[in-house]
Amino acid sequence: MKNKRAGHFWGAAILAGIIGISFMAVNDGKVVSASDTGAAGNNGDADSVTVSAPEKNDDEYIYCVGSVSKVYVTAAVMRLVDEGKVSLDDPVTGYLPDFKMADERYRDITVRMLMDHTSGIFGTDQIGTFLYEDNSMIHHDTLLESLKGQRLKADPGEYAAYCNDGFDLLELIVEKVSGMTYTDYIIENIAAPTGGLRTGTGFNLTHDKDLVPAYVPGNLLYDNESCMCLGAGGVYAVASDVADFGAAFFHDSDLLLKEEQKDETAKRWNGENADEYTDENGLGWDYVSKKKYEDGGVKVLGKGGDVLLNHAFLMVAPDEDISIAVLSNGGSSAYNGMLAEAIMDTVLKDRDISINDEVREYMAAGEIPGEYDELAGYYITQNALEAGAVVCRISFPRHEYMHVENISPINTSVADYIYTTDGKFAELACEVEDIKRDSKIAVSPMVLSFERNEKGNVYIGCERKKTVPGLGTDNKKTYIGEKLTANPVSNEILSAWEARCGKDLLLCNDIPSSANYQTGIIRAYMCREVPGYLFIITGQGTRLLKIRDEYHADAFMTMPSSSNRDVIDITVKEDQNETRLAFSSGAEYIFSDDIPLLSGSLSEIGHTGDMASWYRIGDDLAGTSFMIDEMPENSVVYVFSKYGDMVFTSHIKDAGNEIPLPKGGKVVFLGDFGESVGTVR
Repeated sequence: MKNKRAGHFWGAAILAGIIGISFMAVNDGKVVSASDTGAAGNNGDADSVTVSAPEKNDDEYIYCVGSVSKVYVTAAVMRLVDEGKVSLDDPVTGYLPDFKMADERYRDITVRMLMDHTSGIFGTDQIGTFLYEDNSMIHHDTLLESLKGQRLKADPGEYAAYCNDGFDLLELIVEKVSGMTYTDYIIENIAAPTGGLRTGTGFNLTHDKDLVPAYVPGNLLYDNESCMCLGAGGVYAVASDVADFGAAFFHDSDLLLKEEQKDETAKRWNGENADEYTDENGLGWDYVSKKKYEDGGVKVLGKGGDVLLNHAFLMVAPDEDISIAVLSNGGSSAYNGMLAEAIMDTVLKDRDISINDEVREYMAAGEIPGEYDELAGYYITQNALEAGAVVCRISFPRHEYMHVENISPINTSVADYIYTTDGKFAELACEVEDIKRDSKIAVSPMVLSFERNEKGNVYIGCERKKTVPGLGTDNKKTYIGEKLTANPVSNEILSAWEARCGKDLLLCNDIPSSANYQTGIIRAYMCREVPGYLFIITGQGTRLLKIRDEYHADAFMTMPSSSNRDVIDITVKEDQNETRLAFSSGAEYIFSDDIPLLSGSLSEIGHTGDMASWYRIGDDLAGTSFMIDEMPENSVVYVFSKYGDMVFTSHIKDAGNEIPLPKGGKVVFLGDFGESVGTVR
């Protein structure tokens, strides 16, 4: 329930910084377990979970369910399919005539391709997506205009790679076809039939009194986050509502969809053509099968979701009439998914259905065949460890083992792998050169293999089992890497990019309430190992781009998996006053060299307008503070250290009006402060 005794929260010993969690399981139409623990400090009862069975919607917190919202918009479109108003294999342009892109292949994108992530669209439009206590519809209103300037990364239907923008296009289709706002459609046609009395979107629930408190590690209370990419991630609900929504996918339920449409959502996107490393999603769902459940004869569907603070997982066994929703403030959807599986396994065990994780053993095969020598060289690995792009140098010393150097602009790590009897490479517990005896395979090894497609592209497939003691395991198989090719460009072009590297780049064009300013300082670095490539370190992870000319660097990967998600092209824009780095995702950045200095000679800072005003903090003000007379409504201040780390934001509740000024740092004012902001002290 809300406001349980302070200090009592779930999983503190496992999930550092988690604040509150709700979970609900529906078994044969009955609530079998539920919990909603309150906000807490770091002195909680770390090993216990409050379990009770409240009346439906009684005193539950509301959470943003993040990308679980994709199942909601999928259900919304499928209802329109049931009504004969939408056809899955019709082109998107038939429903959204204003949908255009800078790539003629966009005409081939179908409604189904938006649902199964195979559209080829780059990923996520950034402007106005994640806000603080603001339900601005700018993302909704400008999405089509933003997509007009983008190209595709693949032929529509070629492969699946996670794509948020596709689901926001589905949101627009729902509105166009139904004649209703998306929020109203969800409330009336999705939530109401399933009893979802506390379900809505970021548009209507941004200021709801029952939103889960937005605590972060360290017990700081933030303004609540508003996810305004409604189709991709903006549904808000209590756990019981989400579990009951999941129950609408039971095979004996006619609450939302006909059996034909439910079956469509539960089919893997590439069916019999799937290989072990391609994505497992169906329509809206992250996966529509899971091996350990298949081995037990159980069909499961799963979808996770993450925004800045809220995380969610919905797991449904449609033939067994089981629906489990786990929502949390803190942690991650991966942890929530592990808890959902633990609950699922318990319910199935009560029905005498035994579910066991696959146990794999890897045996060393001896010398690595000489044919692998041609695979040595440089690769890009993307999101392999949720760290973004890394350049890997792979070699096969003496044909005894595989040596991998993971090189990023920040650091370099090394790992060695042994060749196994099944033709893969299993990670060793330590580097071969560091020990004098035979290396042992790691306890939970990363296992790699090389795959070549019909075009000759070489990819790295990866499988890994991650175990969280006391919670469960998370098994992943996906393509993570692609062999790099030479990109010869002139010294003149390289010099132009070199001059832009290593400098702070400052977000300047998002709306004042945007949470993107929290990671609003990024940097670019040249790739020394493979000339002609460029690292961009962003708040969404590091990206590696291929330099095209003096003003453009492009996404280039072809690997067929969600490791190839959220890619970007960048363009340099120059005028007489400043230089900007423009992302294809909509964000623009100015160079720190072009912003004014805040020094003691200024007693007041004049500021007008509703966009970003950045200042460098002068050495004479280092260690002092800046007093804002009165924080204007809908205005925000962020302060960053000289390393680019955020050290202050007025989005912290009760932060006060005294703004610290660290040496070498930067401060940005957002919103309308009028003629002056305040006084330097």
